[in-house]
Amino acid sequence: MADAKKTKNLIRLTCSVCKRVNYRTKKSKNVILEQKKLNLKKYCKFDRRHILHEEAK
Repeated sequence: MADAKKTKNLIRLTCSVCKRVNYRTKKSKNVILEQKKLNLKKYCKFDRRHILHEEAK
């Protein structure tokens, strides 16, 4: 069984243009407590350019 301390805080990043899930990443516990959504500029292979990716639910 997994301990509560060892659970991963995985989130999905969706492209703001094509709305597809392109990336999965970890989120630190400090940011989770602040309830802020993560926004990163990542490469979208469908649009072939760097676009803002937002945290999905």
